[in-house]
This record gives sequence, C-alpha cells and structure tokens, in this order.
Amino acid sequence: MNLKPYVPGTALVLLIAFFSFILSKFNPSFDAQVVSIIIGMFVGNYFARQHSFLRGVEGGITVLLPAGIALHGTQVVVTGMSGSYILFILLVCLAFFGLTLLLSRVFNLERKTAILLASGLSTCGAAAVAIISPIIGARREDTSVSIVSLMMIGFTGMIFYPIINDLFSLSRGEFNFLAGATLPMLGQVKVAAASVCPECLDEAVKINFIRLSFFLFPVTAAIFLADKEKKQMRVPWFIIIFFAGALVVNTTGIFNIFLAPLKTLSGFFLSAGLASIGYCVDFEAVIDEGITPLGVLFLVLGVVLLLMYFIRNIF
Repeated sequence: MNLKPYVPGTALVLLIAFFSFILSKFNPSFDAQVVSIIIGMFVGNYFARQHSFLRGVEGGITVLLPAGIALHGTQVVVTGMSGSYILFILLVCLAFFGLTLLLSRVFNLERKTAILLASGLSTCGAAAVAIISPIIGARREDTSVSIVSLMMIGFTGMIFYPIINDLFSLSRGEFNFLAGATLPMLGQVKVAAASVCPECLDEAVKINFIRLSFFLFPVTAAIFLADKEKKQMRVPWFIIIFFAGALVVNTTGIFNIFLAPLKTLSGFFLSAGLASIGYCVDFEAVIDEGITPLGVLFLVLGVVLLLMYFIRNIF
C-alpha cells in the first residue's frame, strides 16, 4: 500500500490537533476538540484547499476519529449511577432524535440532512455526522450544514448554560445533567461545565460519555430511514471496542493504570478526527442551505429544555 498520498493531510490534521492540545494547556476554555474543528474549518476553506491534503484528511475521519471514539469506552463509568438516571439520559437522546426528525419534516428539510441533524444532536455532534454520512450516502452539502448547525447550537449552550444555571439556581447535579445530556460535543460540555465550577467537569463529562454509548441507536435508525436499497446492519468496529472497554473498566480494575494515557490518546485522536471533519466543511454550501437547519435545532433544544424544566418542577 502506497502511504505517500496520505502523508500531507495526515500531517496537517495531526499538527492542528497538537497545536490545539498545547493551547488547551494554557487555558481550559480552549478545549482541544473545539479548537481543532474550528481551525480545521478555516484551514480547509481559506488556506489549504489543495487536492494533496484530501486523502490524508479523509483518513483522519475514517481511522483517527473512530479510534478516538473506541478508546473513549475506557472513560465510561456507570458506577454510582442508578438505572433510572441512565434511562433518563436515554430518553433525552430519543427526544432529540425524534423531535428533530419531526420538525425537519415540518420545515421541509432534505431527509438525509434531517437524519444527520437528529443523529448529531442526540449523541456526539460532528463525530456522529461524519460517521453516519457515508453510511447513508449523504452529500457533502448535507454534512457541512449539519456540522456547522450543531457547532452553533453547542457554542450557544457554552455561552448561555452558565447564565441559565444562575438564573434558575440549578443544583450542581442538575447543571451537570443539563450540560452532559444536551450539548452535542464533548468539548462543548467541558467548556460549559468548567465555566460553572471545576467540580462539575468530571460529572458532566461522565454523563456525556454515557450518552455517547447510545451511538448505536442513531446508526441503526439512520440505515433504516435513509431509503437505502440494501439495508444491512453491521456494528462498527469502534463501537465494539468502545463497549468492550467500558465493560472491562466497570467490572475489573485491570485497565486502571492505563486510564490516564488512554484518555490523552483518545482525546488526541478525536481532536485530529475533528480537525479532519472541519477541513471538509464547505462554508459556501452552508450559506446556500440557509438557516433553516439551525432554526430546527434551536426549536428542538428549546422544547427539550422546557420539558426538562417542567419535569424538574413536578418531581
């Protein structure tokens, strides 16, 4: 196999991930994964759109991103969480998925765009979009507008969730659930939680990891909703490793000495994968598509937050 065509693009996304990691060490507000996808977007659209980078960048999406997700399984810890609490996280994910599909139909969004938006909002944001796009045969335009819309939703949450926390006097547990279960990307969860209190970070991230473990649901649903002629269900290899890692960590202690380096390695792979995703985003396609996808996501988020508010007051 000739690896030479992959070198420029792979080196580019690894460099972006490395720079993002260094920046995050100086200021926790600059989460490496958030910074990576933003830099990737601007590099891909304005500075390095050469064909020589594409093979390596695509390799970042197909190899580095899934590897990062796979290793994330070792960070999923359900110890101390009740079954009902985990069920509530699942219900929030299902609400996001179902409401996004429903409102997308109301506003006449293209079916594959709706599936990508629903998958990203319900689980892991841009990573979900990048992985599901080739499975359902989505156009680059669908992928670009979905990723940018999800990024905007996440940035809005990063800014306003701390304000909501103060306005409604949320307990630490309530805020952790709000951030971990509703923000679409791990990096956004980290920034929002860290801005409220350092102690919130670990719990909010833990909730987000559990949410990520439901990723198999949107993958399955996407296949059956995308009108593909051959609807074959194959569990992605990285999901198998993800669940295997989570199972080992929660039932034994054999990985304990490796958890810190695995966390770093997983974060770096995810950052490189997200840099690849950002590089592939087409700003012109996003502009042509308009603000309807973003408007749908804001409506869905608003409905889910209202439901959570009413449930909070009832119980």
